[in-house]
Amino acid sequence: MFLAFFGIVAAAAEPAGPAVPEENPILKAGWYPVSERGGLRLYNRAVPGVAVPAALARVRIEVPPARLFSVITDYDRFAEFVPYVVRSRVVHREDGLRRVSQHLHFPGPVADRHYVIESRDRYTPFPQEHWRVEWRLVPETNRPAPDAEGITPAAFTGYWELAPVSGGAATDAIYSLHFDPGGALPAWLVTFAMNRYLPKVIDAVRARAAGSDGISPAPGSPATPVSGR
Repeated sequence: MFLAFFGIVAAAAEPAGPAVPEENPILKAGWYPVSERGGLRLYNRAVPGVAVPAALARVRIEVPPARLFSVITDYDRFAEFVPYVVRSRVVHREDGLRRVSQHLHFPGPVADRHYVIESRDRYTPFPQEHWRVEWRLVPETNRPAPDAEGITPAAFTGYWELAPVSGGAATDAIYSLHFDPGGALPAWLVTFAMNRYLPKVIDAVRARAAGSDGISPAPGSPATPVSGR
């Protein structure tokens, strides 16, 4: 009897085995972790044929996704809050698509970058509500103006994915970017700079969305978006 009781106590006191981690779809997709800070997890992934990897950040933002969506599609006002953007202007607009001319200015001896991107966005109400904004360079228009000093990036693609959490009061946000600025910058330096840039953009977007200043929502993108975008 005593031995049986001792066995029960020993079994109860025995520490449980290690918990099986929940499968991370980001890791499953080939991304590898780089850092984690303040709830922001940063990943990189190799891009075939180029030396500069893509970067991805995932973070919870205490702002509803519809408001974040309005901020990250407010291209005409990017120069007010996005790091290094000194000019951003929508030059073509239609339902769910915009072409945007942008000018980046970097500190130090790094040349400015001038380019045009094509941005597409959509809202999916089910089976899981989420917003997505993605962009790519438009090669045929990526020529600096005759009076502009700077060069065109070799690659610039990315996306935002936003999903509501906490009953829609906050957002599970994923921000991914692949930016190869071109020129003579070494790949390790570009990678280092990109991994520092993503958190800066997220901080800027968070502050903008949480602030009281006016935000110009994208046409056709009200606080309750129309499905099919």
